Amino acid sequence: MRMSILTARRKDMAYCPGCSHGLVLEQLDQAIERLGLPLERICIVSDIGCIGIADRYFACHTFHGLHGRSITYAEGIHRVRPDMLVVVLIGDGGCGIGTAHLVHAARRRAGIKVVVCNNFNFGMTGGQHSPTTPECTCTTTTPDGAADQAFDVCETVAVNGASYVARHSALDPGCVDSLEAALRAPGFALVDLWELCVAYFMPSNDLKPQDLLTLSQRTDLPFGVLRQATAAESNRQATRVIATAGSPMRPGAVGQAPRLSWPGRTEISVAGSAGQRIRSAVATLGEIAVAGGLFAAEVDDFPITVRRGHSVSNLVISPRPIRYPSVDNPDLLVLLSADGVARAGPGLASMRPSGLIVVARDLEVPTTPARVVRFDFAGLERQAGKASAAVAAVAFAVQTAGWARPDELQAAAEAAVHGSYRGETLRALATGFLWTPAA
Repeated sequence: MRMSILTARRKDMAYCPGCSHGLVLEQLDQAIERLGLPLERICIVSDIGCIGIADRYFACHTFHGLHGRSITYAEGIHRVRPDMLVVVLIGDGGCGIGTAHLVHAARRRAGIKVVVCNNFNFGMTGGQHSPTTPECTCTTTTPDGAADQAFDVCETVAVNGASYVARHSALDPGCVDSLEAALRAPGFALVDLWELCVAYFMPSNDLKPQDLLTLSQRTDLPFGVLRQATAAESNRQATRVIATAGSPMRPGAVGQAPRLSWPGRTEISVAGSAGQRIRSAVATLGEIAVAGGLFAAEVDDFPITVRRGHSVSNLVISPRPIRYPSVDNPDLLVLLSADGVARAGPGLASMRPSGLIVVARDLEVPTTPARVVRFDFAGLERQAGKASAAVAAVAFAVQTAGWARPDELQAAAEAAVHGSYRGETLRALATGFLWTPAA
């Protein structure tokens, strides 16, 4: 039997003492455990806010999204992998910011399950009022009491097609049963769990956890299961979901290309600066790998400034499904700017002797046990064009690593690369595959 997927106990989680977010995570864990699913078929998508840090506490697939957008990421994941259980953890603030996504996910019967951790305020940023703040209750931005009617999350999704909708106090022992029912429901399901923010909302309103029931009655927002599709409705929804969800992405689905020979799981890291199109270059390599029958997973690292500073893309390529997409110790590290060296440099000392570092020859790099190959990146940039230089550099690095023949990679690229930049990208790849360290 599958064990807990939580990696931390409630007391060790980074929540305020008395916060019920940890309790909610434990309840969700118990509900998921009842399904008996393997870890690789579970994905937790978290939003921004206090509940947003929950992704770090789960041992399954996780995705940390932008504020209010977690629902869109979750729906995308489920459309590509309809065999997966995809659960969204979102706060009341995220529900307000992402209301349109919430409504349309319910309308489309998206096969995702949404758990709303509703504590009536923006707790992480200082206790400001949120769309679900009950009328007349106080927050730091409504010290005289909220003037607006609270947003009814449950009714909103219920009238738009959700198959299962429930509202509970997070302290209700029946939460686990309700969460399990939501996870098993076809199509879109939502559970609105009421909590009290111990840092702001509770002291501002002199409330205790047991007052949640009174608050529910006063606002006419009842607890309990509010909508549960009948068996006939469930069958229709399940049929609709199966018909529209699409098929899981499989290697080789992008165009027709010969299968690439590949030595096994390889971890690649490309580090440069914003504006060098690092992420686009690495994504292109990932698409080539998929077209050649391999699996690929990309994880990017860049600062909030986006247009300046470092830009690092990590890519895992493997002939087998990728269970762990992170790059801990790259087999190939490509360094294209001083920003990239500054970001990746601390890890060079721990690289394996079998590792390969391909670096622009004008850059200074720390001492490393890995093999270092320098090349004329400025010359390659002149040859391929500034916009495509990173693509060419990645192509050069991969052919230097010797994992696949350049002609095989180019053939896979012909099948993988599409769009208005196709010609430019293919030329850059060809330039990189033919480049030499002495060029």
